[in-house]
Amino acid sequence: MQPFAELLDRLVLTPSRNGKLKLLTDYFNTAPDPDRGWGLAAITRDLDIRNVKPAMLRALVAERVDEILFAYSYDYVGDLAETISLIWPAAVEAGNENEPLRLGRIVERLRVASRADGPALVAALLDQLDISGRYALLKLLTGGLRIGVSSRLAKQALAEFGGKDIAEIEELWHGLTPPYEPLFAWLEGSSEKPEKLLAAPFRPVMLANPVQDGELERRNPKDYAAEWKWDGIRVQATSERGV
Repeated sequence: MQPFAELLDRLVLTPSRNGKLKLLTDYFNTAPDPDRGWGLAAITRDLDIRNVKPAMLRALVAERVDEILFAYSYDYVGDLAETISLIWPAAVEAGNENEPLRLGRIVERLRVASRADGPALVAALLDQLDISGRYALLKLLTGGLRIGVSSRLAKQALAEFGGKDIAEIEELWHGLTPPYEPLFAWLEGSSEKPEKLLAAPFRPVMLANPVQDGELERRNPKDYAAEWKWDGIRVQATSERGV
C-alpha cells in the first residue's frame, strides 16, 4: 500500500505532464502484480468497490471522533478522504512492519466483503496505516483521486513503459479487466499481445479528409463503400481492403 500512497502524494505535487508520466512508469516498473494493476484501475476510475460508500465512512469516523469536531474539520479541509485520514485516531499498536499491507490484498478483501463486514474491515485497515496510507485507502474507496491524471495519460504511461504505441493500448483497453496482468505481461515482453480477450477490436473514429486533385483517378471504386453524411454535402468512403 505504501508505494501506491507515495505515488498519489507525488502525483498531486507534480504539475508537469512529463513528470507525471515518469512517476507512473516508475511505479509500473517497481510495483508487483497485482498491485500495479489495481493501482492503475483506481487511477483510470475502473475500480469499483461496491459495498463501501461515503455514507458508511462518515458513520465509521463518527464512532471514533466527536461529530462536531469532525464537522468543523471537514468544513475546513473540504475533502472527505483527507479529513478522515488526518483526524482518525492512531492505533495504539502499529501493524507488523515485516508484513506490510499490499494493495492487491487490500482490494481483494474489500471486493469480497459484505455490506455488514465492510465497516469493521475498513476500520481495521485505517488502524494499520499512517496518514498517507489512510488517505490513499480512502481515495481508493471513494474513487475521487484528484491527482491530475486522466485515463489517457495513464494509457500513455503504459505505452512508454512497454515501448508501444498508445493506439495499441486503446485498441485493447475495453477488452481488459483489472488487475490487467495479461496487459503488463505483454508490455514487459513475457507474453503475447492479449488480443484473444477481445470480442471485437476497438477502432477510433476516423476524421474526414478532403479528396485532393488526382486522387480519384488512382482509386478503384469497387474497393470502396460510400455513404452520405447527415448534412447531405459530404461523402464518407471506406476501403474494404483497409487502405
